[in-house]
Amino acid sequence: MRPSRAAAVLLFAYAGLVLWATLGSVPRAGLGNQSPNGVLDWRLWLEPSTWTTGLETELMLNVLMFVPLGALLAFALRGVSFAVPVVMAAGFSLAIELAQIPLADRISDPRDLLANTVGALIGVVGARTIDAAVRLATRVLRPQPVEPAAGRTGELRDAGRTGELTASRSGR
Repeated sequence: MRPSRAAAVLLFAYAGLVLWATLGSVPRAGLGNQSPNGVLDWRLWLEPSTWTTGLETELMLNVLMFVPLGALLAFALRGVSFAVPVVMAAGFSLAIELAQIPLADRISDPRDLLANTVGALIGVVGARTIDAAVRLATRVLRPQPVEPAAGRTGELRDAGRTGELTASRSGR
């Protein structure tokens, strides 16, 4: 299947929406472990509270937010390796987390980066599965040309001249 222009347009629109949702100001600051260097602080990645603090709902919303992004990347980049859209989505998520570091009302969190990447991975798997199903259905449902059986062409041609085939099939 060819890359989808419609998916590329939707991808840019959806990416803008994700940027607005993740970098726009919020009425109240979130709770979490904000290190001065955010996701760049390697100790934050090893701190158990990084992985246990926060709402499960927030974690699931991060996963769900990146499922469409992964799917749209996969549709827009058909024909490239499976890893390319996943890595691109992870890079987009990393850019968001880095941009959140200086923002007072945002938290740059390794958990968000991981959840976003998992969501994108789910989206890419879903898109590739849909593409494979469409290819299979197209192959199965496409009418195949019917070739005359070997030797039958001559028999039909001769029968048309003599009328023998018609007589023998009608029981005469």
